[in-house]
Amino acid sequence: MTFSDVMDMKLVFEGAKLLSCKEGEVVYTIRVNESDVNPYGFAHGGYLFTLCDNMAGMIGYTLGYYSVTLQANINYLKSALLDDLLEVKGKAIHFGKTTDVVEVEINNQNKELLAKAQITLYNVKSAQE
Repeated sequence: MTFSDVMDMKLVFEGAKLLSCKEGEVVYTIRVNESDVNPYGFAHGGYLFTLCDNMAGMIGYTLGYYSVTLQANINYLKSALLDDLLEVKGKAIHFGKTTDVVEVEINNQNKELLAKAQITLYNVKSAQE
């Protein structure tokens, strides 16, 4: 999978900057915007979860499949704040015929770990079809 393949599929959020993309591993950055924070000024947990779930789908695509989430677990370790620059890193830790397991980490600009997720994907069909 190339940068342009991933970008053409619109797999990256608007405003995200794709840093690296290879089979089973993707890294991008994205800034926390006002629409991403709750009334307390912290990024919504659902926003961080969506970044992780989206990353898992991107990883599945780099492995050659259109995938859907079967199971997901996330640990929120520290709050993301308005204007934080987040680095979202995903890596396949299991690549099977019908399922994949992906680990995703979100760090802020200070390299502090904010969230860590493990997501199991079901490979629906080949992305080559």
